[in-house]
Amino acid sequence: MKYFGLIFFSLISLSVQTPLESVRDHFPDITSLNEANKFIEKLKNDSSPEAKGYTAAMFLMKSRYIKGPFSKLKFFKHGKKILDNDINENPEVLEIRYIRFLMQKRIPNFLGYNKNIEEDFSVISAKLLESNLNKNLKLKMLDTMLLVDDLSEMNKNKIHEILDKL
Repeated sequence: MKYFGLIFFSLISLSVQTPLESVRDHFPDITSLNEANKFIEKLKNDSSPEAKGYTAAMFLMKSRYIKGPFSKLKFFKHGKKILDNDINENPEVLEIRYIRFLMQKRIPNFLGYNKNIEEDFSVISAKLLESNLNKNLKLKMLDTMLLVDDLSEMNKNKIHEILDKL
């Protein structure tokens, strides 16, 4: 009976997701202010570059759902600042570049937060195959990038080339 309990506890502990994994699974499909707040709360004790990147993305997403133009601008600027600082401090972390790529592609052009789209795409496409990210995350990143509305045919082809090599 002791062994059954030990095996059961081991299996349960292996299936529990970390807060970061939970946010990864739901990103970028956040559909409400409440969801964004929930994920910010989940990540508050994680100081990794990836957690900071997703936290920044949640603030950017909050700007989409919050009422009032001044509040929208406040959350947008806060998220942008966190994300750009995170990338400046950790330029080789592909996952945060992926986050910025998606955010910049989704944010209206009139806000002027679209200067790093090609740079981030280039870094991701050049280094993703050799990165130490797990294969499922790589696939999710590439599949999500393919869903971007105005992705060029050249970039779509590049993503398909990388997918073929995975």
